[in-house]
Amino acid sequence: MREFKIIVWITICCLHFGYTQNDTSSMCKSQIISYLDGMEEIISPKKDQVYYIKYSTNTVFFEEYKVPTSSTTTEMLISGNKIMMDDENMKIYGNEEEMFVVLPKVNTIYWNDSDPRLFSENNSQKKFLDIERSLLESSNSITCYTIENTQKITIFPNKDFEKKTGLLKQVLVYDLKSKRVISVENRFNKKSKIKKQVVHYHAIEYNSDTKIKEPLKYIFNGTELKPAYRNFEIINNRKNK
Repeated sequence: MREFKIIVWITICCLHFGYTQNDTSSMCKSQIISYLDGMEEIISPKKDQVYYIKYSTNTVFFEEYKVPTSSTTTEMLISGNKIMMDDENMKIYGNEEEMFVVLPKVNTIYWNDSDPRLFSENNSQKKFLDIERSLLESSNSITCYTIENTQKITIFPNKDFEKKTGLLKQVLVYDLKSKRVISVENRFNKKSKIKKQVVHYHAIEYNSDTKIKEPLKYIFNGTELKPAYRNFEIINNRKNK
């Protein structure tokens, strides 16, 4: 769930910096900090508002771990009290009361009590905004370049931040025509098994017409499992079953 919450935070960040090749590091930094302050207004959907996000994630591991590169494409719907996430490795359907985690490759469904903090003001997205501010404050340098219709913003943390997190640098690519981030790249030192992770955003809608169903309706037809899940094992971890 930690990785899921990280992606939620990154995905909602649709930036508008307006940099040029001549911007200095301090100008870039103040622009991004100002943007982060504004992110507090849209960090979570308002009543009857649905966010739709589609993104792909490419993860490269350090060679000594002999782990193949991982690539996934994910679709998400987020409202004020419901979440749906769907990719080839995992599906999540949740509200304020319960959450299903579906693992298709092992034919298993976990039926859990929901964590209300996922929908509260003190959620992980806000915490990661604070982490991003810490990254900016600790940065040794920030470079901003405009190439045709895209802007590339690279943040280099200082040694203390790198030691704590393993992050060597973060690169944001912003599309000037669509006025949104199209990719975020994080590069890590060997404190992490991950060498590089790149997230590409294919679609971000803040007022989607798509409705999110209640979690049970994704899994069951009435009291019967849907055909796609009939051979799945359900592990019920709820306190009040």
